Amino acid sequence: MKIKTKVHIHFTQYATDDKGKYEVFSIKLDDSAYRSYVGEQEIEIEVPDDFDPRAQQLAVLQAMKQKVMADYQKSVTDINRQISMLTALELTV
Repeated sequence: MKIKTKVHIHFTQYATDDKGKYEVFSIKLDDSAYRSYVGEQEIEIEVPDDFDPRAQQLAVLQAMKQKVMADYQKSVTDINRQISMLTALELTV
């Protein structure tokens, strides 16, 4: 399947670069000291007819789940360490 979309071409060259490069974005960015807008172009992109993004979306969600679970486990470990420290203290008056 072919899809048509508009892209925006910019020329970017930082002060430390010998040569600049052309970059393509889906939006028009503001000009700056290192980036100049070149123009807009409509392009046609070939996308597989059977493209299904669900596998990629599931992979991202699984990675997010693993990070949340690891963060949670770290928090529980920290809390348990603090509890252990407090219960190990002797109360002297």
